[in-house]
Amino acid sequence: MYAPRIYAQIAGVVLILGGMVGCGAGGGSAGGGGAEDAQAPSGAKESVVKTIEVKETEFTLKPAEITLEKPGTYVFKAVNSGGTVHALEVEGQGIEEETEEIQPGQSAELKVKLEAGTYELYCPVDEHKEEGMEGKVIVKEGSGGSGGY
Repeated sequence: MYAPRIYAQIAGVVLILGGMVGCGAGGGSAGGGGAEDAQAPSGAKESVVKTIEVKETEFTLKPAEITLEKPGTYVFKAVNSGGTVHALEVEGQGIEEETEEIQPGQSAELKVKLEAGTYELYCPVDEHKEEGMEGKVIVKEGSGGSGGY
């Protein structure tokens, strides 16, 4: 006699818990930090301004110097065009973010929020930076303008 009511209550709890699990599932990005995912509800502030492709070979970055017109969140798509493992790191202004190791012929994305200033861009694998796989990212104060990215 009480079984239908108990089953209905159990079904309600399962639906509620299922909804909580579905809402709480966050997605990470390759090389990205979970902290950025936690800040996502802020809306437009976290939208990506631009995606910049950086090709990595032995032992160069192309482009090696990147000028961005304004602060914001950028995605660096590191493409390993070389024959050995590489990675990409952005460092400076209190930020130090890098991709996982990227196999030859593969790519990875690195999402980074950058303020105005200059950042190092390099391959953190072995001694690749010292062998020439380095560059810089310059972020301007941000009045728009033309040129750059």
